[in-house]
Formats: sequence, structure tokens, C-alpha cells
Amino acid sequence: MKFFIILKQSFKAIMTNKVRSFLTILGIIIGIGSVIGLMSLGTGVKESINEQINSLGSTNLTITSGFNMYTREDYASDPKKAQQASSSMLGSTKTLTQEDVQALEEISNDQISSVTGYISSPVILEVNDVEQRGIVIGMSSEYFIVYGLSLESGELPTDKEIVLGNQLAIDMFGSTDVIGKKISVMGTELTISGVLANQNETNFSNPNTQGYISDKEAFKLFGTDNYNGIVAKATSDQTVDSAKKLIEDTLLKTHEIDDASLADFTVTSSKDLLSTIDSVMSMLTSFLAGIAAISLLVGGIGIMNIMLVSVTERTREIGLRKALGAQTSQILIQFMTEAVVLTVIGGVFGILVGYGIGIIAGEFLEFSAIVTWDAILLAVSISSFIGLLFGIYPAARAAKLNPIDALRYE
Repeated sequence: MKFFIILKQSFKAIMTNKVRSFLTILGIIIGIGSVIGLMSLGTGVKESINEQINSLGSTNLTITSGFNMYTREDYASDPKKAQQASSSMLGSTKTLTQEDVQALEEISNDQISSVTGYISSPVILEVNDVEQRGIVIGMSSEYFIVYGLSLESGELPTDKEIVLGNQLAIDMFGSTDVIGKKISVMGTELTISGVLANQNETNFSNPNTQGYISDKEAFKLFGTDNYNGIVAKATSDQTVDSAKKLIEDTLLKTHEIDDASLADFTVTSSKDLLSTIDSVMSMLTSFLAGIAAISLLVGGIGIMNIMLVSVTERTREIGLRKALGAQTSQILIQFMTEAVVLTVIGGVFGILVGYGIGIIAGEFLEFSAIVTWDAILLAVSISSFIGLLFGIYPAARAAKLNPIDALRYE
């Protein structure tokens, strides 16, 4: 019962000076709103990226050329091994070859279901003297299976043939009825054998605007015998780690490398990529939220200022209450409650403002801002803590007033 009386008195005191109270609450609203807005945007971006990566295949394992780089400690502890790595990086890299794909195809079992090599390059596409820049991907036969692609019409390409993405066909010919028509790719005339069914676009790639040719045709067209990368599809989420280990062991053997730390390739799973992105996005979101939290400090100083002014204005009231028997703890609780009420009101409206900021920004950036219960709980906790932290000094000052001196105050 006493709590509700104190709460009622707190609201009455706050409403005594509406403008000053509103400006104080506004500082908290801006601070909490900024924190919630940035956290919701960060969470939304992370979820959007996760969805796009998973759409590429949660069980896909991507093999690319590249070394496991050595740290300074590695160089210090094993100079000979470090020198070997340095020599390799200077030009003895064995790139991903057709033999690598064949070796991985031979070990396909209950852990690996499909393997494909790919080679992609920006090219000039030409139809009837009209040129357009685009991406053409040379692929082995399993590429469409690994990435879950399908044809709207026609069949997969063989020699001197190409499959066009749905949008690319429309851009070049005005329709998708293009089977059997000719298109020039880097000066080489190819026959269109099929059109890709419309696929979901991601920030990483847009299959609808790309062309697809056989890897053998790509080797001739691009003047190379090697792949840009290899993708293997694990049979399930549970076999991804074991499939990754199997791929690494197979390629180390194929590349005649005894020491895994000197591998001239890198195997990355969607889980690895998601883990890295989650880590980076969490750090970025926390950093931005930390910057926004500085405005909460300003709001807290505003709380302290208004409470000190309130103590000064209500000195005689405090003296009278003490003279009538009010205890020091009651005065302390009264002013602490007023400070917390101000910050909680600001926190509640700040959450709404932050959510609105996230929604509006998400519309412009084409992803959904996500406000989690953790963020809301954090916002309410922070605003309450600020009220207690910056309200304790004014409250203690009010509680320590001598009732006789307070009653004499003019």
C-alpha cells in the first residue's frame, strides 16, 4: 500500500513541472530509442544474411584455393615449416583441377551426395550487335543438383551450348522462348539449350542474370584447365563435419601434401561462414549500441539535474515532512522513485521509438528489423539502472536535510 502512495506522490511531483519533466524524459527516449533501433537493425541484418547463406545450401561445402596462414608464433616455433609455407605462397600453389573433382566424386558415399566444380568469369554477351555485360559459369554436371537449380525449358548445356538465366533471356531477347537461338560469348557463338526457372535472388548472387555452360566449354573459352572452386554437398546437416574432414584428407592426398597446415586449399561450410558473420555482426551491433548508449549518459545527467533542482525547490516540503515524523529512508525512497519513474517512462517510449526507427530503416534497406525480448529487457533494465544511479545523489541529499534548516529555507 505504501508503495502505491509513494508512486502516486512521485507522479504528482513529476507533473508539477510538465515541460521540465518532458525534456528530461526526452533524453532517455532518444538514448533508449537509439540503442533499440541499432540492435534491431543489427539483428535484422544478421538474420537476413543467415537466410541467404542457408538458401545457398546449408549442407554445401565450398573448396577454394588458398593457404592456412601462419601466425608469428608459428614462425618462431617452427621456422622450417614457415619457410615452406612462404615458398608455396610465392607461386607453387596447386590450383583446383579436374582430377580433384574426380577424386571427390570417387569417395562420394553416405557422407557426400554430390560434387561439382565451377569456373566463373565476367563476359561480354552479344545478340544482333547488342552487347551486355554478364557472368557466365562453367560447371560440371552436378552443379544444378548441388545448388538446387532447375530448368524452365530445354536441357543442360553440352559443347557449344549455353543455358540462360530467366532474366538474362528476357534482357537479351525480350522473352524466355529462346531455345535454339544463338548468342555470342566473348566472340564465340553458342546455341541456347535451355532457360533457367526463376530463382530466388540473394545479395551473394542472382542466378536469373547468369549464363551456364559446360566446364569443358569454359576451359576453352577462358583459357584455363582449372576450377575457381569446388562445391560438395553433404548428405545431411549431421554429416557436414565428417564430410569436411573426408574432403580435406582426400585433397591433401591428391595434392601430395603431408602436413595439413601447409594445405593449398580451404574447405568452408555454411556453418563456418555463419559463425564468422554472427561474430562480426554481434561485435558491430554491440559497438554501435555502445556509441548510442552515450546519449543515455546525457539523459542520466539530465535526471540528476532535475532531481537536484527538485530537491532545492522542495526544501521546505522536505523539512515539514521530517518535522511531522517522516523518516530519512522514506524521503530517500520518495526521490529515488521519482527518478526511476522518469527513466522507466522514457524507456517505454524509447522502445517504441527504437522499433519505429528499425522498421523505417528496414524498409529503405530491404530487410526486416527484429526487436528481441532480450533487447527490450535490456532497455528497461538500463533505464531503471540509470534512474537509480543518477537519482541516488539527489535523493541522499534530500534525505540528509536538517528539518530545522529546511523549514527556515527561503
